[in-house]
Amino acid sequence: MNPDHRPSPPVLRPSLPVLRPRTLGAMAAAGLVALSLLLSAPARADVRAAPVDPNTPAGVRPVGGSSHATLVFSDEFHGTALDTTKWSSVDAERRDGQYFDSWWKPSNVKVNPNPDSVNGGNLWISLSQLAETEYATGEIESRGKFDFTYGTVEWRAQMPPNHDLFGALWLMPPGGVDGVDGTARDGGEYDVIESVSASDSYSNTIHYDGYGADHKVSSVSVAAPGLHSGYHTYTLEWRPDRMIFRYDGTVVRDITDPKLISQVSMFPVISSESAEWAAGSIYDAPLDYRSNMYVDYIRVWQ
Repeated sequence: MNPDHRPSPPVLRPSLPVLRPRTLGAMAAAGLVALSLLLSAPARADVRAAPVDPNTPAGVRPVGGSSHATLVFSDEFHGTALDTTKWSSVDAERRDGQYFDSWWKPSNVKVNPNPDSVNGGNLWISLSQLAETEYATGEIESRGKFDFTYGTVEWRAQMPPNHDLFGALWLMPPGGVDGVDGTARDGGEYDVIESVSASDSYSNTIHYDGYGADHKVSSVSVAAPGLHSGYHTYTLEWRPDRMIFRYDGTVVRDITDPKLISQVSMFPVISSESAEWAAGSIYDAPLDYRSNMYVDYIRVWQ
């Protein structure tokens, strides 16, 4: 949690009234109640919450600013293994394709054990070939371990190359998106980025009202200079009446339509995916670090 650097207010010392003996018992009882409330009060904001990575720099703020100031969750992906108190790594078939099938495998998700390397201290999601027409990437999610309602979430990440591959940073509600009411207020899939294009642009999409006959979608194409070279920040500032999306600190989408603004909690998801409808060809993808997706950090403020 962000340290609170504001000075403590001065202690006021008013003159004390003269107490008659019959009032002392009542005052003592009131004092005990006040002491009990003080001891049970939550810790001040300068004590870091357990979900905050101790490697996160103190006082760090979202790129481009935000109305949210208290860091409540972060992962800098240091160390030698995924922090399973925060994340689960999914093992499942993702989609059946006409030419190849894609999977998510925990073995494709790693935290770089060498902090001195070029991408040290980062999450790596790799591409592997399981069979002639089967490929695997990876996904992690904080379902059941961390979710939040309103706040600012920011990722710093390097997208994978366009060989039927794309990186995705997204949010999902614990209860799913199957409720049908004509809005995303009861829960939607919020794809902050899906890097499906070979150009310097990406999709920013909201799915709601399920994935069946009632499915609805709101999507824009975001211009993203330098998308396919190096690291960039992807940020969502989520308020009850507004959602502001930023790329490298620049506002790229500003939603005020109440139908598109979720009012229920959501958890973060990080994934690299293979799909035939993404740009390029998976048969051109090298099965080494060059096809990796890298994530430097994720941070959430409220």
